[in-house]
Amino acid sequence: MSDSLILRSDETADVVDSTNEVRDHVVRTLAGYIELSATMREFEDAFSTQVLHKAHRLHELIEERRRLEGECERIRKTIERGGYSRAEELENDVRAVLAPPGDEDEAGGGPPIADRPPADLDDDLDAAMKEGIVRAFKHVVLPRVHADTSDTPYSIFEVAYSAYKSQDYVIMEAFVIQYRGAVGPSGKSGVLLTRAQLVSRLAEYRAAAQRLDARYQALRRNTTEEELRAPEQTLLRMRGQNEKFRQAILAENERLRELRLRLQALAEGTVR
Repeated sequence: MSDSLILRSDETADVVDSTNEVRDHVVRTLAGYIELSATMREFEDAFSTQVLHKAHRLHELIEERRRLEGECERIRKTIERGGYSRAEELENDVRAVLAPPGDEDEAGGGPPIADRPPADLDDDLDAAMKEGIVRAFKHVVLPRVHADTSDTPYSIFEVAYSAYKSQDYVIMEAFVIQYRGAVGPSGKSGVLLTRAQLVSRLAEYRAAAQRLDARYQALRRNTTEEELRAPEQTLLRMRGQNEKFRQAILAENERLRELRLRLQALAEGTVR
């Protein structure tokens, strides 16, 4: 090796080392982001199935019970003032009241769940940088995380693919930095980079690390201290809420059964 190359290596080693330190930070932060994303997704799924949909169902039953109570009182008063000229009119009225809700009411199954907020696509990245991130992500990352071409855990693939689909350049960039591996003094073509070029790459890695840190902290702010500290307790609390809703739903169903029987009794000329 020539003296000039040895000298050049010494001059650039500190920059390369600093770049790899930043890369290590990005890898650690991305791992934390992936883990926290999986935890939040578990909470969101549990809240949706155990709390939100049950609460929506209870609300539907309460509304139906109030409707039947009002209709029952209306029909009773109509009977008292002789408002039905024939028994058939009363029977038809009761039948219409007891008819099941239309398809629109049945099809809902729960209120719509809001999607995750879209990633902020500004992030100080210009169009050329975004295009480069996507190109590198497709070439470097996707083959390394896809189930067909790797044994990467699904939780990692899920976050990576979600970032790709939503064009989350911050997370895609972090994945690119991780899967490119440790950096050296050479560029993609194998040619040694100048110190200025190495310093520029270090600046790019630092900027990417700052963007990722901001994204990770934003995700943490969307998570309560209880969820971070005691996730099992959070899930247990949701199961407790689910049981309360289940009992309330059973009680409302029983009230509805009694109201339907009362309406049928009115149609038959008996009093309940």
